[in-house]
Amino acid sequence: MEREKFKRNLTGLELRVGTRLPWSVYSPQGTLLLTEGSLIRSEKQIERLLGVKAHYFVSPNPAIYANTVKQKPASPDRVSSFVIIHALLERLEAAFNLRREQGAGSAFIRKIMQLVFDIQGTCEEAADAMLGTVQLIVDAPHGLVHPLHMALMCEVASCRMGKGPLERFPLVAAALTHDLGMYEVQQQLFEQNTPLTEQQRQIIDQHPQRSYELLQERGVTEERWLLPVLHHHERLDGSGYPTGLTADQINDDARLLAITDCYSAMIQPRAYREQVLPRDALREIFQQRGKTIDESLARLFIEVMGLFAPGTLVQLKSGEIALVTGRGPSLNQPMLAVITNSLQEPLDQPQTVTLQDSKEITAIVRIQDHAHLIAGLGRLWPTMTQVPSA
Repeated sequence: MEREKFKRNLTGLELRVGTRLPWSVYSPQGTLLLTEGSLIRSEKQIERLLGVKAHYFVSPNPAIYANTVKQKPASPDRVSSFVIIHALLERLEAAFNLRREQGAGSAFIRKIMQLVFDIQGTCEEAADAMLGTVQLIVDAPHGLVHPLHMALMCEVASCRMGKGPLERFPLVAAALTHDLGMYEVQQQLFEQNTPLTEQQRQIIDQHPQRSYELLQERGVTEERWLLPVLHHHERLDGSGYPTGLTADQINDDARLLAITDCYSAMIQPRAYREQVLPRDALREIFQQRGKTIDESLARLFIEVMGLFAPGTLVQLKSGEIALVTGRGPSLNQPMLAVITNSLQEPLDQPQTVTLQDSKEITAIVRIQDHAHLIAGLGRLWPTMTQVPSA
């Protein structure tokens, strides 16, 4: 079936302030504007979407994709992973908005701690869905999606190490807040395609120290939270910053935070470069093991993510495109959801398979080059328990 048969133009009747999108929305040129689960915040936002003549895609099979806001899910307490991720991003933004308010320190800490608690719960329920979905979010601000992605990876990796929830808690909090000292300029830096100014370079060099100080000013006293934030850019060979620590001077949590920071930063496209494909990012981490990053943690991280990380789009030998939904029986045999036919036209119903010789992967493809396929991908994982707002 051709993709055009799934296309619907927005009329405004489908959108209501305070509700979440049940599908992804695109510009006439095919640019992804909002992913499924995005919150409609205002009438002006609706007017802007109508003004650019936005559209969305639906499936004739309602069991796979919800096609209107009037449809009721099977259970009101279970939603797609896209909705969960967007809710977490909005709550992280609300916490960050308190970072400089006088007298808001306890509220800031409470919001971050509640986020950590819910991240742990969602990862326990469906880690692959969380890791995969956040990797598909290409329309959220970098200053929000980057720390959330790191927090999810730190939670899953440290859980795999056998650490208990309380032991993992400070590291996940550190992942969420490690860039707090440069939050104001992150989106500008992310979109900038010109060389850094001297002032921008100073902000980057100083942000671990500034993040550490901001957290202290907000009332954070837990060293297991503070030190990974301060040291997440330190490297084993002393080439890092802000103080050039080496080897044993860097604790394990800071070492793991550094690995997740590198991976998440690499796979996000920038204005001055395309996305580094997930497998290439993992290869770079593997090559740096024992040099700038911890060897045992690098190996663990690769085992957790798999050679094909959840959320990666791949092209098969047949020409079909598939989404990696999770790890299979081995690192190079992931679980896949085949989402197009050999002509790369979306399927009515994705086909779930484990990678075998008959479904050989020939290439990893960039999400930005196939943005229309994002519609409904959150439903390729089982629905999840809704995260409460806070």
